[in-house]
Amino acid sequence: MAKTCIVCGNTAGSGEHVFPASLGGRRVNSGIYCSRHDNSYSGLVSEIADQLDFINAYLGVRPDHSKNPKTAYALHKLTGETVSFSAEGINFTKPRILSRTAIGDHEQVYLGFPNHQSVKKFITAMETKGYSFSLLSKPMQRPYITDVLHFKRSFGGPCGLGAIAYIAQTFFAQEFPEIARTEALSDFIHYTQAIARIAALGTNEQQRDESEKSTQARQELAKALEPFEGKAPVWWDFTHPADISSNAFDFGHRVTVGIDGNDGQIYGRIALFSTFTFSLCFGEAPRGSITREVSVDINPLANHPPHDIVKTEMLLASGRVQVPDNMTEQLSWAISTGAQQRLLENLMHRLQEYQLLKISESLSVSFAHCATMSSVEARELIGKELDQQLQTIWNLVTFVVQGLRDKMTKGGMENIVTFLNSMIAPDVHSASGLSPLAEVTLFAAKAALLTQMEQDYAAGELNEKRIAELMGRGPGLYVVGNEAISPLLFELFDGSIAPKT
Repeated sequence: MAKTCIVCGNTAGSGEHVFPASLGGRRVNSGIYCSRHDNSYSGLVSEIADQLDFINAYLGVRPDHSKNPKTAYALHKLTGETVSFSAEGINFTKPRILSRTAIGDHEQVYLGFPNHQSVKKFITAMETKGYSFSLLSKPMQRPYITDVLHFKRSFGGPCGLGAIAYIAQTFFAQEFPEIARTEALSDFIHYTQAIARIAALGTNEQQRDESEKSTQARQELAKALEPFEGKAPVWWDFTHPADISSNAFDFGHRVTVGIDGNDGQIYGRIALFSTFTFSLCFGEAPRGSITREVSVDINPLANHPPHDIVKTEMLLASGRVQVPDNMTEQLSWAISTGAQQRLLENLMHRLQEYQLLKISESLSVSFAHCATMSSVEARELIGKELDQQLQTIWNLVTFVVQGLRDKMTKGGMENIVTFLNSMIAPDVHSASGLSPLAEVTLFAAKAALLTQMEQDYAAGELNEKRIAELMGRGPGLYVVGNEAISPLLFELFDGSIAPKT
């Protein structure tokens, strides 16, 4: 078949990603859209990429147009400032004033910077503006420890669902090119074009005082939805075929498109991160169309083909959908019963486990060099590697202290509770983000883990599995609690609930 645009019929050739590059898609197809109509869907792609940015960032998904993992932005709870967040770490986006002290006619300012490059830019800017200043010390690199980041994201909505429809439409055009260019898909394409214009204008939700362009776009969308009885032909779907298989990849996406030749239903299903699931009904295929279904599992962590997808084809319609009378009924059910929240919590647990395994693998590779070192050198190496994992160690510390604090609160031991709170207290004016006592707690925990790892290595037991246990599971919590938190408590409380005097 000639490579023609499924929207306008003109020559195709834009080389669009079949699955959005911003979500880790690696495959392109130059025979689906012309450049104009490929670009017309960019607002929908941006919409879903923004809605899922925190998951992509946490997972370390690399957009196909970038060499670096996805970065998301969040609000730092204590400072109210914006931080960037990715699999590589957390950084403030701008220089911060930690403290300032008047000294005669001058002022001594203690600053925190996101990185060395921002220090150079700051110095250049000061010199360009002619400010009189002198550096009191060379910049020193220290990790900033944080507790809670606030992500405010809404997932779905008219444009989010429109993005799902666009993804399914593109896959269908790839797998069923002849039918995609018939009248069978024309109503669906009119819908995706209309919702794409809404997304391009940035008006996902209707506003009170909208522009004339936005009003016109909504009118066009309403007209495009008339063949679908005024309802978008895509919806959240928490029902799954009985014989559905697991995704080929741990955090894989899945796109299923098919035709049921019995009644002509053209259908689609999409699952993102094996968690968020949607169904679609494109319309009705021409009489005589054969039954056929194609499913593609996509690995967002693959950097390039050929191991980025697993494709399955069958002459069955096992994934056909049941169009609901109420398109929001299943989502309402999932929210009211907590099913949606449990799915998200399960995903976050899997993401945390994935990060833990990545850390353990990296540390295992580094610790292998201990084989050629003396015991003193090996301890130094383990210590340096743990210095790069202070945020992970801090997570262990806070888990232990907060658990102990809850027990003490129930027991009415308020003086101990007060001290436990101070052990993990933040300080926005410090370079580390921690109070002096909290820094002591953190480095006591690091020292305890260092000693345990040193002993495990000497016993030949410091393998990747053991590292994971110490950095994020029960054994690590035990070491931190028993060897770091308890000694600090006993130093202040001499075995009783009354503090020393």
